Amino acid sequence: MNDPVRIALVGCGRQMRQNLFPFLQRVRGHQIVACVDPDLSLAAEIQAQTYGAVCAESVGGLDLSTVDAAVIAVPPEPSSLLTRHLVERGVDCFVEKPAGPSTPALEELDHAVRRSGRNVQVGFNFRYAETLARLHELTRATRATPCSVTIDFYSRHPSAPQWGVDTTLEAWIRHNGVHALDLARWFVPSPVVQVDAHAISGGPDRFQVVVILRHLDGSLSTLRMGNNLKRFLVSVSVQGTDGSRYSAPSLERVTWDLDAGTPLGQELHSTRNLDHGWARSGFGPELAFFIESCRRSASVRSLDGLTGDGVAGDGLTGAEDGPGVGDALAASALCDRALEGLAAPAANGFGVVTHPMRASAQVG
Repeated sequence: MNDPVRIALVGCGRQMRQNLFPFLQRVRGHQIVACVDPDLSLAAEIQAQTYGAVCAESVGGLDLSTVDAAVIAVPPEPSSLLTRHLVERGVDCFVEKPAGPSTPALEELDHAVRRSGRNVQVGFNFRYAETLARLHELTRATRATPCSVTIDFYSRHPSAPQWGVDTTLEAWIRHNGVHALDLARWFVPSPVVQVDAHAISGGPDRFQVVVILRHLDGSLSTLRMGNNLKRFLVSVSVQGTDGSRYSAPSLERVTWDLDAGTPLGQELHSTRNLDHGWARSGFGPELAFFIESCRRSASVRSLDGLTGDGVAGDGLTGAEDGPGVGDALAASALCDRALEGLAAPAANGFGVVTHPMRASAQVG
């Protein structure tokens, strides 16, 4: 497929305007042909920066024969419905996480995507952040055996219930904590068999959550996350049973902290923020990957004469390496387990101490 991928932007709110569209403008090989939003003024704002795109209040107002792919950034409830509507009509989709409002909704979407044979990528952008991708690459051998992964993920928002859920805690976990849970699945290539979760209150609608994932191979992932810090923070460290430890203390650098238990402190990689956030955030690389996977999947369908009806399970979409609806579904299920643990802190897998142990006599 040598022609540009014809893209419809669905949902022209803050995420599209601040993150997705600016990076999409720096990716080659596509043409934006439509801007869709119930608020036509938002759609028109982006349309003014394109060449010949049409505006519409809904995807129902589009001629989908002129659209190859859609980039979707809308709230969770319509997100899964729109994605399903589009893939069933032959349109590839990039959909922002969490891609649906619940695990059952994502199960239905996963089935629909598999039946359609379309290329669907979910926006877990931190997999594409240069520093975390480099840490992932450098620790491949360490992670091939049981290891310990620690992930810190902090964001101030949401700080109130949003997107149809009842509590700030659930809103935060489903829409930010899901990033940390996805990173844990990405860094540890072993199924999760146990989830333990605890929350520490930091004031009204402020909290720190600690989630421990036990993996089938014995690995442990510890996630520390919440909205109690004043700034955004993502960090990941990987420690092997040989005493080695590699860390990305921020999205700017990777360090080799320990070598067989000996402090080292060697910097292995650094990201200089001179590219307007392309390498740091991951938004640009993930969108570039999506455009290329659309081109590859179109070529595969053309070569094999596939029509997109019933071939989805064959792995021929061209996006095998990108996070898909199956990944969003797994992360959502982990959100469910974590929230269950937070609702019943005495029954989440830890042994309960009948008579609490005394604290240290040394204070301060």
